[in-house]
Formats: sequence, C-alpha cells, structure tokens
Amino acid sequence: MPTVSVCCITYNHERFLAQAIESVLMQETSFTVELIIGEDCSTDSTRQIALDFQRRYPDRIRLLLPETNLGVMGNFLGTLQACTGTYIALLEGDDYWTNPHKLQRQVDILESHPDCNTCIHDAEEFMDDNSIPPLLFSQKFSHILSATEHEFTQGDIARHGWFIPTASMLFRRSALFPIPAWVKEAFSGDYSLHLLLTRTGKVYYLPEVMSRYRLHPGGIMSATQNSRIITRNQKQIFETAHYKQMVDAQHHGRFNEFLEGLHFDQSKRLKEEGQVWASYYNYCKAISVVGRARTIGHLKQIVYQWYKKLTA
Repeated sequence: MPTVSVCCITYNHERFLAQAIESVLMQETSFTVELIIGEDCSTDSTRQIALDFQRRYPDRIRLLLPETNLGVMGNFLGTLQACTGTYIALLEGDDYWTNPHKLQRQVDILESHPDCNTCIHDAEEFMDDNSIPPLLFSQKFSHILSATEHEFTQGDIARHGWFIPTASMLFRRSALFPIPAWVKEAFSGDYSLHLLLTRTGKVYYLPEVMSRYRLHPGGIMSATQNSRIITRNQKQIFETAHYKQMVDAQHHGRFNEFLEGLHFDQSKRLKEEGQVWASYYNYCKAISVVGRARTIGHLKQIVYQWYKKLTA
C-alpha cells in the first residue's frame, strides 16, 4: 500500500507528459509513491509515451487505458478512484513539479497537522509559447497567498473562489471519499475538490514554488460557440447550487450573485438559439435568486423598459 498516490490525467499531451512523469520519478521520499496515469484515448502519441514509461518502471507506474474517451471529469474521477495511497497528489499531464522534496515536505506537514486535510504550495504559471512572462500564483492571488505559511478554511475558499494551483495539492484520501455522485456532472473538478476537502479539515499553505502550471491552447478551458457556452453555463449553475449546500449560510450571497450572472447570460444565449421559454425561465431565476430587494429592482427595470416602448 503506497503512502502517496499521484493522480495524473492526460489527453493529447505528447509534448508534455514525459516531463510530468519524470518530475514524479525524481521525488526523494522515505515512503512509497505510485503514479496512476489516466490516459483518455488521445489522438496523438500520449498513450505510447505512457506505455513506454510503464514498461521501464512497472513497480512505480500504473496505467488506466479506457477503450473509449471518458471526458475530463470521467477520467479524473476514475483515476482518483484508482488511487490507493493514504495521501493523493494531483498532477495533470501538461504540468510538472520542480522540487524533488515536494511530496516529502507535504506529507510531513499533514502528519504533523492532523487538523489539516490538504497541503498546497506556491506555483508558477507560464505560457507554453513564452508569449507572456511567467507569473507566480502568490503574485496573481496576493490577497490570499502570502509570503508566510498559514492555513485556510472552507470559508476562505468560499469567499475567494479558485486560487489553489492544482499541481500543488496533496490531500488525505479519507477526507474525500466517498465522492458525492453530483461531482461527475460538475464543470470544475478542482473547485469541487477544494470545498469537499475542507468539509472536515483545513488547508495548509507553503510559500515555496514547487510546480509549474502550463497554459497552452489545448489546455485552456474555453468555449467560443454559443451552444458550448450554454452547456458550460448549465454545468456551472448545477455545481454552484451544490456548492451552496456545502458552505455556511453566511457565504451563500457570493454564490447567489454568481448564479444571478449565470442565469442572465444563459437567458440571453438561449434566446439567441430560439429557445424562448427556456430563456424566460432563466431570466426569472436570475431576477429572483439573490433576494427580495434585488428582485424588486429588476422588476422595476422591466416595467420601465416596457413603459419606454409604449411611449416611444
């Protein structure tokens, strides 16, 4: 039974995967580490690269090779389920670690801080084509990632949103499982994990840069077509409703405002697609989700716009 399982999902990462794998193999630890790679039917040579490494390191690397594409969340959850270690570390196939003592440092922290379920650290975000200068997460999120070690609660994550570098995460497996069924339909696996892991424990932050987060056209989550944005909005509306159920009521306002914006955007896009009734439904949800005062304000705007049309 390994102490740490490294959960690595990969798809069309032929240019990057070897670097990610090697950054795991270079880890110097006093405990056993297994690397679980979920290769999601890439259309390039990613699978062959994974197979080559597994043949060279059969005692350290285990592959999950589905016959059909599972999609990001299906692959992520399946690879997580296959991790058997006491702790799980995350590393996507296009990112990599830079410090050989990363895992040892993080396990030592969690061993000495039983009230913490997760340990994270600073990371560097960089553009693969060097079109923009690299940027540290502690610079990008300086309001929450300070220069000193400290702890976060679920309330901090609810207030500040996404700020945790994925490849910096190491957490207790027992704090996550069983994973709620709704997560499979979520849009953001990362943020869902952040809130789930902090249900019963805190996050410990190390201000050391020990990984690099790669941005490239194939890895940036984006949607350009209207229909794709509608699907994305639907998933975000779904997951945000579940986020509200996990956090204290004092943080519901932030998620309600996010829902308001999502429903307004969804209403506009559905109208463009000719889905009139669905558009009206989302508009009504938007004007009612935040609270009575905001609802009355929106209704006044509707009446005013209607009056302007009549008197024009």
